[in-house]
Amino acid sequence: MLTKLTPQLFAWVEVHGASRNQAYNWNSFLVQDESNSIRVLIDPLPLSASQVQQINELGGPTHLMLTCAYHERRLTEFKRRWDCQVLVHENQVDEVEFTFNATFADRDMLWDLLEVVRVPNVRHREEVCFYLKNHKGALIIGDLLSGGRKDSGIPDGKVGFNAPEYLVALDKARLSLRMLLHFEFDLMCFGHGSPVVRGAKEVLKHFIECDATWEDLAQKREEGFRLNPVLRKLHCT
Repeated sequence: MLTKLTPQLFAWVEVHGASRNQAYNWNSFLVQDESNSIRVLIDPLPLSASQVQQINELGGPTHLMLTCAYHERRLTEFKRRWDCQVLVHENQVDEVEFTFNATFADRDMLWDLLEVVRVPNVRHREEVCFYLKNHKGALIIGDLLSGGRKDSGIPDGKVGFNAPEYLVALDKARLSLRMLLHFEFDLMCFGHGSPVVRGAKEVLKHFIECDATWEDLAQKREEGFRLNPVLRKLHCT
């Protein structure tokens, strides 16, 4: 079944890494606004029959969106199933290989429901977050950060980076993430890892401001470069 995180936000998961005893979640989201019959699937993973039924009982999705082009997942299948409108960020246009109906831009307010927040210089050029202001505030994040996941050593209730060697640059990433602290939110959800279900803004603030955390990330980044020297050349470091 879909998990109800707030009155307007639902999630469903796909478990990865269980065979290595490092199980963690991949996540997708449904955001709804009953007042104007908007129901948006974000980064849509496969759905079970019972999950499809649950979504249909809500009225069926009206739109499909991605946090980044790499999270297409079952978008094309669901577009056919429900005849949804597909929206992509203007920076995703050159990255996606499917047909879409319209674009949106940074800081657009969609349906008076979701604000688009692009955080540059972290990982993917086209990556965006979605800010749900209602009900204490929630951030929906794709690959920008990870929630709790055993395979990356990130505890539940915390945030971190998977594979920091893929970041553009640590100093730029740290500076860019600060823009998220301008928003008020109690919940953070991620494309990968468990959500931070309360006090999320303070968790993120501590992550950004803790020098020891970033020193550890710098060491892990160097280890990643040693294992894959091509990445060092890619980032010109």
